[in-house]
Amino acid sequence: MSSQYLSPDDYKSDIKPSWCPGCSVYGIMAALTRVFSQKQIDPLKTNLISGIGCSSRMPLYFQTFGMHTLHGRAIPVAIGSRLSRPDIKTIVIGGDGDLFSIGTNHFVHAARKNFDITVICIDNRIYAMTKNQASPTSTIGYQGNLTPYGKLSAVLNVVEFSISCGATFVSRAHCNSPEHLQEMISCAMDHNGFSLVHVLAPCKTFNKESFLSEKCHRVIDINKDLAHDPTDRAAAITHAAASIDFDNNESSKIPVGIYWKHHSITFEEQVKEIRKNTRQSDVHSIISGLHIS
Repeated sequence: MSSQYLSPDDYKSDIKPSWCPGCSVYGIMAALTRVFSQKQIDPLKTNLISGIGCSSRMPLYFQTFGMHTLHGRAIPVAIGSRLSRPDIKTIVIGGDGDLFSIGTNHFVHAARKNFDITVICIDNRIYAMTKNQASPTSTIGYQGNLTPYGKLSAVLNVVEFSISCGATFVSRAHCNSPEHLQEMISCAMDHNGFSLVHVLAPCKTFNKESFLSEKCHRVIDINKDLAHDPTDRAAAITHAAASIDFDNNESSKIPVGIYWKHHSITFEEQVKEIRKNTRQSDVHSIISGLHIS
């Protein structure tokens, strides 16, 4: 890494973002570049990996290594990145549909095995790139293009689900609270293990009512305001279970903060230990040792 100081703009590529004017993702990208600058992250030691969706275009706009993969497949690609190059920080960027619909199975097992990956879920609560379909996190009754009579299924509670899957760091932030968002991303990146930052990012184009109503005055920090201890798993589950009540009551608070934090050996550390204690042989040695009659 160069000894020259890197500003937030130094982490941006020459490709200009194509999101809608005023999109929440602009602010999330700004928060991520500021965190990179604060930590002086080496662009050559960082890999941003995404799937498909509005937010998943983000690797194109960064001056780091990046991979824009298939819908729902960012996490398995990230696992490959971690196993082949554990010296490179791996961050997954994805939306609610990308991570918790077609990509749900990958999320479950990556969290359970505790890969050292930071996942930033940019949750606009719809499929926006394909012009407004209900997603797993859309509210009951949401009228998207394919649900004209309203969404029938319950809302997926991302925070509660992630804790249950075995993620060792689970947090939530709101795009309208930039300083807190930066703090959550920074803490997630510092965590050794599978970390999630669930970012509430209402869509200005297709979900304007939600975008206008979810203002900063409704946000409450469960750590500072409610004195929640993120190492208390039972309390984390309790807070998480109540974390989507704001859907039903516009006067209720929107809880953000670190819900759960637990230190546990990572999958990569276990692989490293096995390799250290196993005699290494090249392919030619293995073949020559075979007795073929």
